[in-house]
Amino acid sequence: MPRNWSVKSILQTLRQTPYIIGYRLVSWTRPLVPGRVLFLSDSRDTLVGNQKALATALTARGYEVRTVLKDGLRARRTLGQGAQLCALMATSPVIVVDDFFPTIYPIKIRKGTQLLQVWHASGAFKTMGFSRAGKPGGPIKGSKTHRNYTAAIVSSEQVRANYAEAFGIDAAKVHATGIPRTDIFFDNDLVRDTAARVRAELEIPKDKKLLLFAPTFRGVGQLKAHYDDSLVDWEDFITRHGDEFVIGYKPHPFVKTLPDIFRTHAQLRDLSAYDNTNELLMATDLLVTDYSSIIFDFALLRRPTVFFCPDLEEYVAARDFYYPYDRYTFGPLARDHASLMEAVTAADGGDMTLDDFVEFFVGACDGRSTARVIDQLIAPFLGTGTGVDQV
Repeated sequence: MPRNWSVKSILQTLRQTPYIIGYRLVSWTRPLVPGRVLFLSDSRDTLVGNQKALATALTARGYEVRTVLKDGLRARRTLGQGAQLCALMATSPVIVVDDFFPTIYPIKIRKGTQLLQVWHASGAFKTMGFSRAGKPGGPIKGSKTHRNYTAAIVSSEQVRANYAEAFGIDAAKVHATGIPRTDIFFDNDLVRDTAARVRAELEIPKDKKLLLFAPTFRGVGQLKAHYDDSLVDWEDFITRHGDEFVIGYKPHPFVKTLPDIFRTHAQLRDLSAYDNTNELLMATDLLVTDYSSIIFDFALLRRPTVFFCPDLEEYVAARDFYYPYDRYTFGPLARDHASLMEAVTAADGGDMTLDDFVEFFVGACDGRSTARVIDQLIAPFLGTGTGVDQV
């Protein structure tokens, strides 16, 4: 019988031993604090996306919102910060994560606690987690990553099984509530006003449209992420489409570089530091991307998308998708720079293919996702107490 552990998985757990011990000690000596919700992130030092939408709504309802955040896996906590993390994790009846958070996985969550994964991406695109078992970048043998979630949310009923497989949890724990950060796409006045404000901030002339170039990263994980910018001839792009578009480049947060021309050319915008992607999408007229889950959010706006995939076969072999790639492409597919230039010219708002795509992948997103997540998966764990003592 094969072992369900490995030396690496043991070492992975041992690295978190101080947190395991700290969590248990606090759990034995202190009760859960009614009304407290803890948001955790090892990817960024501010609340964004689903976490921000939920935290804002919870604060408005009078609940206590606490955060423990850092801007990347390389960042280290001080001893005091580690102690505070243990105390908050052990006393919060609801803990919310939206990405990989290694500290919490070896911990046996105390009774009465909801550990809720509100994954930052919509739909079900690139395989991840235990869907990649035995593949590069997949979990090691015996990994506890994701397995202790008590609940997770997804954007449609159809993708529940994909996330259950990815997280290694029962499908009954995966809920098609819709995605909180997409609620704003259903407020037409907000979309219009936000688009106008963002365009003004980016100094987009009134006679120009905004084309957003937003590819995902290549490589395995946050620490090795990169993108080959030489795939696009940016000078030619400006020559061909600069009369119609201002071109903005939004790299994946894991990618820290982009072509120098984006910092100097009047027709280009460096958007690497623009944190609110949803607001950026509201101002975008045409999206160019590849294998990024940004397509699920942008599809809700019913605007044209071009898929630029010069390395499709290699990417499928290395990463793969939950469904055949043509299930995702509701716009033209370009395989090199020349066909990308043609696709930008030909792109339109889509047809029934886009409608089918939206229904299948993001059908639970309807503008009321935040309320559903709180009412169904958070509030029942919080009791009636608010404004309780701080740690």
